[in-house]
Amino acid sequence: MADYHLERAIAALEPGAVPEIDIDGAARDPIASLKTAMALCKPRRRLTNEPIRTLHQLSCTGGTMLAKCIASMSNVLLLNEIDFTSPLIRKRKASLFSPTDMVSLIRQGDENADADLIRRVFVTDISLLLKEQANIGRVLVLRDHSHSHFLTADSDIDAPTLYETVTANFDVKSLVSVRDPIDSYASMVDKNWHKHFLPSTFDEYCRRYLIFLDRHEGAPIVKYEDFVIRPQETMKQMCGLLALDYFSKFADVFDSFDFSGDSGRRGATIEPRERRELTPELKEEIVRSEHHRKLCERLVYDPL
Repeated sequence: MADYHLERAIAALEPGAVPEIDIDGAARDPIASLKTAMALCKPRRRLTNEPIRTLHQLSCTGGTMLAKCIASMSNVLLLNEIDFTSPLIRKRKASLFSPTDMVSLIRQGDENADADLIRRVFVTDISLLLKEQANIGRVLVLRDHSHSHFLTADSDIDAPTLYETVTANFDVKSLVSVRDPIDSYASMVDKNWHKHFLPSTFDEYCRRYLIFLDRHEGAPIVKYEDFVIRPQETMKQMCGLLALDYFSKFADVFDSFDFSGDSGRRGATIEPRERRELTPELKEEIVRSEHHRKLCERLVYDPL
């Protein structure tokens, strides 16, 4: 991850020096990128021997359902939708009552609270929580809110992600889940969420999807489509990757969890769904998209 930020800094300082790095639309501040790389390179003492598990998905890819199923496994505490600098929080007109949430209280007192301070408070809190959960035989799973980081126009896409922050401080077992970008984007359009980034096009979505994958390089990937077709087999695979005890009755209980971000399917049935009807305009966008072709090659999906 430090290498990634260092390459972006070089690309910003010397355009063309690192041709494989696409900085179009991203932050071009080489100093910020260098600081991020240096922070991630600092030798850090692991805060505990117990690994943290992390889940990473973009919006409308079935992530909340998968998170609920992971939360259904034996002795799991799952913290849902984490992002240190989400612009969606800053857009709220009123502060929520949060008497026990230290980060929210800091933000209420200082609208320009330092992002690095927020991350350090988070790491301290997670270290304590991880140890306490280990003492009672439970494992800690963190699911980030990747939409905030990668799919909003005013987010700092070069800022350290949850994945980068956690791997710099703890032993980690991570998992990325994906869905056919045509289906996930069509769902975002239905909710008008594609307007969160600019330009609000399918090609831009695929470009950001590729950046998301780059920033989680090394984490194993599972497909939403495999899960809804073979839920038991795929869940066993995910539990093996995350070193979790497998609970075979998860399909009977996962819907009892009440998590934010539950904007997709309703009901407790895990099964494939028909593709949304695509408009002629979207079909044309899909055919023209160079980034979609790259994304399909990388994730092994069929283009339209």
